[in-house]
Amino acid sequence: MFLSPQQCIYCGSPIEPGERWVRQKIYEPALNGREPRYHRYHADLFDGQELSCWEKHLVEQEIVRMTARAA
Repeated sequence: MFLSPQQCIYCGSPIEPGERWVRQKIYEPALNGREPRYHRYHADLFDGQELSCWEKHLVEQEIVRMTARAA
């Protein structure tokens, strides 16, 4: 799935002008001289949600870390 720079990497929905968002820099080895890339996430809640896309991403990352430590 290809996402434009103005889309949330978590939900795939567009990030509209005026919406708050978070940009996460992705560090990769510069094997071929590429520039760093960024993931963008919605920072605000959607109706009926308890966590933003950014917060959900952070929770998922923490679950992965905790699972890796337990193994």
